[in-house]
Amino acid sequence: MSRINSKKAVSKLAHSGIRSNIKKYLVLVGAVILTTLLFSSLFTVGGSVIQETQIAGMRKIGTTCHAGLKYMSLPEYEQVKNDPKLKDISYSIMVGYLSDDNLKNLTTEVYYSEEKDTKKGFCYPEAGNLPVRENEIVTSDLVLEKLGVPAEIGSKFTVNLMIDGEEIPQEFVLSGYFHGDKVAMAQTALVSKELQEKYAPVRMISYPERKDNGFAGWMSVNLDFSTGFNIEENVLSLIERTGLRNDVDYGINYAYAGHAIDPAMAVVCGMMLVTFFVAGYLIIYNIFDINIISDMQEYGLLKTIGTTGKQLKKIVMKRATIICLVGIPIGLLLGVGVGGLILPYISGQMSTLTVGKGLVHLNVWILAGAALFSYLTVIISAGRPCRKASKVSPIETLRYTEESGNNGKRGRKLTVVILSLSLALIILNGVIGLVSGFDVNEFVKSDVVADFSIQDASLDSMAASYHETEAVGQDLIESIKAQPGVYETGNVYISNYGQEFSDESWQKLEKGFFENEAVTECLNCFYTDGGYDLNACMNDFRKFKSISGYTYGMGELAVSKLNVAETIDGSETIDWEKFNSGNYVLATRWTMDGWYYTNIVEPGDKIQIRSHDPKYAELAEEPAEDGKMITYESYDNAPVKEYVVYAIVDIPEAIRYRVSEFIELHYILPESEYLELEGEKGAMRTLVNVEDDKKAAFENWIKEYKNSEDPDMDYATKESVTAEYKSLSDTIGMVGIVLAVILGLIGIMNFANTMVTSIIVRSRELAMLEAVGMTGVQQKHKLMKEGFTYFVWTAVVSVIASSVLSVTAIRFLAGELGMFVWRFTLMPLAACLPIIMVLIVIIPVIAHSRLSRRSVIDRLRVE
Repeated sequence: MSRINSKKAVSKLAHSGIRSNIKKYLVLVGAVILTTLLFSSLFTVGGSVIQETQIAGMRKIGTTCHAGLKYMSLPEYEQVKNDPKLKDISYSIMVGYLSDDNLKNLTTEVYYSEEKDTKKGFCYPEAGNLPVRENEIVTSDLVLEKLGVPAEIGSKFTVNLMIDGEEIPQEFVLSGYFHGDKVAMAQTALVSKELQEKYAPVRMISYPERKDNGFAGWMSVNLDFSTGFNIEENVLSLIERTGLRNDVDYGINYAYAGHAIDPAMAVVCGMMLVTFFVAGYLIIYNIFDINIISDMQEYGLLKTIGTTGKQLKKIVMKRATIICLVGIPIGLLLGVGVGGLILPYISGQMSTLTVGKGLVHLNVWILAGAALFSYLTVIISAGRPCRKASKVSPIETLRYTEESGNNGKRGRKLTVVILSLSLALIILNGVIGLVSGFDVNEFVKSDVVADFSIQDASLDSMAASYHETEAVGQDLIESIKAQPGVYETGNVYISNYGQEFSDESWQKLEKGFFENEAVTECLNCFYTDGGYDLNACMNDFRKFKSISGYTYGMGELAVSKLNVAETIDGSETIDWEKFNSGNYVLATRWTMDGWYYTNIVEPGDKIQIRSHDPKYAELAEEPAEDGKMITYESYDNAPVKEYVVYAIVDIPEAIRYRVSEFIELHYILPESEYLELEGEKGAMRTLVNVEDDKKAAFENWIKEYKNSEDPDMDYATKESVTAEYKSLSDTIGMVGIVLAVILGLIGIMNFANTMVTSIIVRSRELAMLEAVGMTGVQQKHKLMKEGFTYFVWTAVVSVIASSVLSVTAIRFLAGELGMFVWRFTLMPLAACLPIIMVLIVIIPVIAHSRLSRRSVIDRLRVE
């Protein structure tokens, strides 16, 4: 016999086999489409979310560059600029800040920058041009809005330049502007090279050699490497390679996904990829396997005429490639579409603020990655069935039936179908089980503790250079109380002068707190650097006998929202009448990242708080580092009052001042006691509870007050926060259900194809049974019984796996997300399993009915 060696012949056989049974191969195309849809939607959503997160992070930081060298001199820049391993380098020179009362909540840094540096720094003018003349300036529309300057080229305005502590009035002409980012750490203003050289000439000596602590004139050198991975290692290599001083200050752009990978998130993403890969593998492997069984007689005929096992493999793989060429492009288009529908919901819940938020960030790598994963799934899935076809002898293939093909191992096929069906049910039960436990009240209590929280807009903005802590004056408080429906208010006041300790109290504190292993570790990590060791750090603490922290004054409503850890009398709540007597204080505890807590002071301890009422202020002087005398307000002679620590508490996010240090201690006094100690002042924030039917009217009133009386005022409502988290819950549910439906379709398709192909392959067997007297009804009962076996095993696997998943991963996830309360449930399974049972039972009946249309004689013929 002559062997078939021609590639053309192999290709022709592969095509002809598909054309001769196009319907069967359309099922495989559908499986590839579904698998590709899974991967492409996952890659589209995941890639777009990563891209959006990166862009948002870059805009917040202020640059797309991989890293930056800070406080560089011109000679140092020349030292590194020609390094061959740098992809790109650019620089800007610090001039100072814009100083104006209207900009107190909007830090605006002034630079001269190279053109390419402005493009990388999101500050290239979108209208107009970069400054050329001394009096020209470019800045953001946010800065212009605060200054009351029209965003029009040629607009003139005067503003102070703050250059190393000196204010210089400067008249500017707007040569261009750009859209500013509200989340940016600072806004940017660009001036000309001429103005920079006049007021902030570039530094020519290195930073350690400086004779002042000014910022003007130092260069910020921004770097780009060939890749965004291992950025810090690349920076350190650059410093070593170029001979730059070892103590140069550098920063890396943490917005790049490759800079640092959260291990937990990497595990979650890996598990998702594995799940989808397994789902795709299960359907494609099973369909290839049973299709090859049905094609086994064709392969036998090919072997009898000399086709080798290797050539049969090529034929099967050629068909797999053809299927991929048809199915993958369709799956990519559908996946991008599904991803585009899901993405806005996901993006809407992200704390990002970017141009094009919620849009698909599509690139060739996303499509290539999805296509590659789908292709590999098909090739790997087809591998084993392909080897099976190539190893069977010609005589065996001519007599091949499903029973002989299984070689007594029907359990493998049963397992594949059951896993495919169960996977969708397990995911659906997990997602619905998680979302059904949504309890916004459990989560919102840390963000909003009352119906309304009223404060200055700068208070909780980390981008603001100044945080107003006395915005809610007594007149506004009285107006709030007078509004219809207001039945409860609570004010929160604050002072920031640190906490002092007597010699006796300090000794107890040093032994009880500072010798704690976790505290020592924290001091070593965050308070020591550049030769400043733990002993030096502790000596500084001992010298001043003080710890950073705030003293709060709180009304009864605010105090009732504190999280009580320990009280002087062992109770779990704070007795307001006792606390409000004026003899007690509440104290916070120290925490390491929210998982380890320890007390700094204990209930029953006596502590002292110094008054900082302005009437006690005295002018004093002390020498600065340069020898000059600095005048400041001293409270050394102000009265000090002793209090007993009533309880140790944690302050919820919604109440506290959101600027903190690693080692800090806060005290809380009753409102009246605080005002008596500190003097009359405005509240940092005011909490308001309003009757349900009056909430809309109150919100309209406070909104009108903000617009007409105080534009810097802001407020948060419980309803808005609740809606935000409810939307996030809905998004999680929607995405999970979409994925479960796709996986469910894969499972049903897998089962349907298994049963249909099984019936086709067994057509002779069924025809022989019918010929010897078995009725069609009896055959249907036999097939329904087989289908019911699949259902029973699917139900058992789904219930057991869902139960284990619920008490482990879902329970853990609910606790981590905070807004969910874990509840064990199998209700989604109870709702879906009857539907699965109906489908599993009727699909074989429908397939048998269609097959029975052919006569027994036709079905008995050897094909």
